Amino acid sequence: MKKLKTIITVLLLVVTFLLIVFFVITRVQGKTPELFGYQILRVVTPSMEPELKVGDIILTKRVDDITQIKVDDIITYNGESGSYNGKLVTHKVIVEPYKRGDKYFLQTQGIANDFTDPEVRESQVVGKMVASLPVIAALYNFFMSPWGLAVLLIILALLFFSEVLNLRKIIKEPPKDEVETSDRDSDDADDSGKLLSDDNAEKTDLTE
Repeated sequence: MKKLKTIITVLLLVVTFLLIVFFVITRVQGKTPELFGYQILRVVTPSMEPELKVGDIILTKRVDDITQIKVDDIITYNGESGSYNGKLVTHKVIVEPYKRGDKYFLQTQGIANDFTDPEVRESQVVGKMVASLPVIAALYNFFMSPWGLAVLLIILALLFFSEVLNLRKIIKEPPKDEVETSDRDSDDADDSGKLLSDDNAEKTDLTE
C-alpha cells in the first residue's frame, strides 16, 4: 500500500507539473488554455461589476448547443468589431438565441455598461460561465507572477524528487514476508545447531 500511494503521488505531481507547463506555454502563445471543453479565464475590465470584478477567475464550458443559452447567462465570445475586435468578451445575455436564416444570434451587455454589445453570432461563442473561482483567483494572481511561478515550480520539483527517493527506498526494501521467512530460517538453523550440539554432547557422555 505504501508503494502504491507513493506511485500515485508521483504521478499526480507529474501531471500537475505538465498541466502548469501546458497552461503557461499556451498563455505565452497568446491562446486560451482549454481542457476537456473547460477554460479558466481572468476578468480584466470592470464591465461586469459588481457581479464580476477585475482579477476574478471564472470557469467556462464550451457550448455545443447555442439554444441552451438563456437570458442572464454569462457567456464569453470572440469580439469582432470596435474596441472588442480580437478580444475575448465576457458579458451577460440579454436576448436569448434567435434564428435568422440558417444561423443563430444573441445579444449581450456588460452589467456596468450603458450600451449593448454588437450582435453575437453562434460561431463567436466560446463558452458559458459555470462558476467563479475566488480561491483560484488568489493563487493565480500570485503564481502567474514571475516570482510566484518560480516558487511553484521549485515546490513541485522538491515534492517530486522527495517522492521519487521514497519510491526507490520502498522498491529496494525486501518484502515483509521474505524478511520474516529469513528470520524464521535463521531461528530454525540456530535451533538445529543447538540440537546437534546437544546430541553430540550426549554421545560424548555415552562414550565416556
